[in-house]
Amino acid sequence: MAEPANPVVTWADRMELLKDSAQQRVLNTPMPDPAMEQLIADGKALALGRFDASPVHYMNRWWRPSDEGWMALDEDASAKLDLHAERYRAATAAAAGPTDGAPASGPEQATLAPPGAGEA
Repeated sequence: MAEPANPVVTWADRMELLKDSAQQRVLNTPMPDPAMEQLIADGKALALGRFDASPVHYMNRWWRPSDEGWMALDEDASAKLDLHAERYRAATAAAAGPTDGAPASGPEQATLAPPGAGEA
């Protein structure tokens, strides 16, 4: 009886699996407040707005603050929040008046100016 053929796994396939595994560990672990604050300060994570408990977009997911740190929302909740973030962005843009150029799209553009922006 012949043995079933083992699928050929390339180095690139292995690296992609490793990347996915590492990303899952990050998404399933609470992120400390200082780490998220640094990501926001560096522009790698974007807050929805300037209000307490504002969700933050990072690694294609939305994160919420909790007692343990920042927790990533699951894919379904993040997709729903993407829709709400776009509506929030449109509402805040309309309240701010006309802008120069085309409207932004996607959750990456949902943030307002960082705290303290424009202050003398």
